[in-house]
Amino acid sequence: MATAAVAYGERRFGATYAARIFLALGVVGLVVGLWSAQADPRTSAHPNLLWVSIGLLLTVPVLWVVLGKSVLIINDSGVRRESALGQQEIAWSQIMETRYRVVPINVYVHFGLLGAVLAMSSKSGGAQLTLELIGHDRKKLKVTSNFRNAKEAIGIILGRIMPPMVQNTKARLQRGETVQFGGIGLSATAVTWKGASIPVSEITKAELVRSNLQIKRQGKWRSAVSVRADKVPDVLVFLEALESLAPQIKSTGIDPLARVRM
Repeated sequence: MATAAVAYGERRFGATYAARIFLALGVVGLVVGLWSAQADPRTSAHPNLLWVSIGLLLTVPVLWVVLGKSVLIINDSGVRRESALGQQEIAWSQIMETRYRVVPINVYVHFGLLGAVLAMSSKSGGAQLTLELIGHDRKKLKVTSNFRNAKEAIGIILGRIMPPMVQNTKARLQRGETVQFGGIGLSATAVTWKGASIPVSEITKAELVRSNLQIKRQGKWRSAVSVRADKVPDVLVFLEALESLAPQIKSTGIDPLARVRM
C-alpha cells in the first residue's frame, strides 16, 4: 500500500453548487413567505420588513463565496477538509472506523424544488454518498457528495484504508474469533444478528440495497438481515470479509457504488 499512497500525491476536490443553490433558494423562499403573510404587500407599508428582506438577500452572495471555499484534500498524510470556518484533518494512521451510506437521489423528490436541486447536483451515479471517517480519539470527518467528484474521492480513501482493515479482519477470523460490526457478528462459519445465527454457506446474497445492508439466506424470501448501512461500522469491510468466506457471493471490489443496488 505504500506505493499506492505515493501514486495519487495530493488531490483537491472543491465544493459543488448544491449547498449554495439550496441556501439561495431557502433565503428567497423565506423572504417571499414573509411578504406573502402580509395583508398589505406594499413595501412602503412595512419599512422594517423591507430592510430585513434586503439584509437577508445580501447575505446570499456572501455565504455563496464562503461555502465555495470548502475543499476536500487527500494526500499522503491523510484527509483534510478546509472551509472559511477552519479545517478538520485526520491522518491515515488515526482512522479506526468508517460509516458509509448511499441515498438514491429519487428520495429527494419529496422535497420539491430544493430536492430537485440536490438530485441534479449529484455526480455519483444517481446517489448522494456519505463516508464518515472516525479516529482513535473519536474525531470525525465526513466526505459527502457536497464535494465535486465525491465518488472518486471516496474511492481513493477506501483504496487506502480498506485493504489493511480487511486483512486484519480475515486474520482474526482465521484465529477463530467472531468480529463485531456493531450488532452484526461475523465468524468463519456464521453471521449473527439479533440472536440468530446464519451459516455462511447458506447466504445467497449480501449487498447494499439503497441505504440498507441486506443479507439473504437460502430458502428465505425475506432478508435475514436488513439494517441501515451507516449503523454498521466498516460495512464495506464486513462485505469484503464475508465474500472471502462465501465464494457464492459475487465480489464487487471497492468502487463506492459497485455494491449498491438502487
